[in-house]
Amino acid sequence: MTAPAYDDIHVGDRVYCLAWIGQAFDVVRRDDDVQLISIETPASSPTFGQIDIFPETMFLLTHEQWDQIWYWPDRAGERYTEVFDRFVDAHHVGDVVAGFHGGDGLLAAASRMTVALDPDTAMMFRITSIDRERGETRVEPVAAIGADETLISSPAADPAGPWLACGPAVPLRLEMRMYRWCLCFGELILNWQDLNSGDLVRRN
Repeated sequence: MTAPAYDDIHVGDRVYCLAWIGQAFDVVRRDDDVQLISIETPASSPTFGQIDIFPETMFLLTHEQWDQIWYWPDRAGERYTEVFDRFVDAHHVGDVVAGFHGGDGLLAAASRMTVALDPDTAMMFRITSIDRERGETRVEPVAAIGADETLISSPAADPAGPWLACGPAVPLRLEMRMYRWCLCFGELILNWQDLNSGDLVRRN
């Protein structure tokens, strides 16, 4: 799945936008110098909205009448099933993985399209089950006791002892954050590698 090209969108087209799911828009202007596309809600719409689309945000547009987020590919052109399958293929029950705070949800600014790998706001999780048929991965938060008897829950540490469960196992949420499909525990993203680079997977 790829985003439409600038030349695929014309003034007068009826389009739909990931920034306002379910709302129809009309293309009202094209600026060929900067490849900017302006869309507005139709005159018959009960509310007014106007959005400018630039080359780096063309992934927001489609001619398809998608009114549910599950139909939408994310900014990398991936559907949620592709992201889930890759995460499951790369992990096993018993893996301990890091979750990092993931920004401001679907509408994060373009300047914050990566996950800040801040160990002070991170948590560690053990994968307790993977159910491909239901599309569900369950994790439990884990922590360890350091040599100085302090509690360790950060990926920056490397405890000598095992990671111990410190909460119940719950299913990860699959949601779009920063226009990217993410596997989330609260505000923490566990498939942050899809937004960044690097790897942080540990086994007991």
